[in-house]
Amino acid sequence: MHSHHTQKDIGKCLKKSIRKEFVNSLPIPMAENCTYSKKNIINTVVFSVSNNNFIEYSSKRLRDKKGFCPSSDAVFYHLNKLNENTVFSVFQQLNQTLLKQAEEHNVFNRTVWCGLDKHKIPWFGKKKDGHVLGMKRARGTNFGHGYASLECVEPGKRFTLAALPLHQFTSKKKIIRFLVNEARKHVDISRLFLDREFFNIESINALKELFAPFVIPAIRNKKIDQMIQEFKQNCQAHPYEKHYSLTAEYTLKRYKDSATFTFVIVVEPPKEPDDEWTTFAYATNIPVTRGNALEIADSYRSRLGYRNRIPCKRRSPWENMLTELCNTAAFAIAFHTPLQSMAALQYHT
Repeated sequence: MHSHHTQKDIGKCLKKSIRKEFVNSLPIPMAENCTYSKKNIINTVVFSVSNNNFIEYSSKRLRDKKGFCPSSDAVFYHLNKLNENTVFSVFQQLNQTLLKQAEEHNVFNRTVWCGLDKHKIPWFGKKKDGHVLGMKRARGTNFGHGYASLECVEPGKRFTLAALPLHQFTSKKKIIRFLVNEARKHVDISRLFLDREFFNIESINALKELFAPFVIPAIRNKKIDQMIQEFKQNCQAHPYEKHYSLTAEYTLKRYKDSATFTFVIVVEPPKEPDDEWTTFAYATNIPVTRGNALEIADSYRSRLGYRNRIPCKRRSPWENMLTELCNTAAFAIAFHTPLQSMAALQYHT
């Protein structure tokens, strides 16, 4: 029988456990004559991430406050001992520990809504290997390290269920298959929200093969845009309903490949006289009726704010070495190696 705990109680329990597990699991070898312990190194980074500051600033602040703290150079020196496989292995271990404790506290007691997304952290280095990805320009760079994550997007249950570091050859099919299969070890996904980047044949077929109930906003190609405009004009000619919906079977085609799904258009009249008519089109494999077409659209639009993006400020790949963001409201564990960045594992009240 599960006991009842407040969100704050659960947060405190998880915070204490994960912090201890993190220190014990991260294999940073320390010399016997080293002035600082592994705990000192990790706590410095934890403090930095928790306050969204540079490592340099956090180290100086802790020194002024406590008088005993490793310098930023010492922190980066020890973190540089980590490699990609070690970092990802530790993340998997800690993630499993956190999710297991969440299950023990009855956080996941039914089916949940989840969101799958790709995240990129700006990178300012000169050497570009397979882990450096192109991205929309941010902070003066078009490059970044990336990871994909699948997260529960329901209030009070916003755990990252799975994460995957990305490289230049990571396919969307691999992202979807890995994340969905990992997440299903802990929860039953009733809806999976993805952004427009996954509105393509490869992604939709991968989701269908997994029997994952998905919702993806449509990219407006010429044919789709024509369908939306024609339906919108028909609705405007008969402005008597609170909302309108059109459901049809649609097939994306590219050469010999194709993907068929349910295509839905939702049109809503303006709420104020000067407002515009709004439209939202999406692809799904969830059974859609006139009664739930708008509800599905609203569920996507209301849950899309789940994304966890942790910024990198220092002009070095090492600032992407994020660790544990701990307080009673949130947890985040994010790792970086010289090869990649990976930020994941967040719990929100």
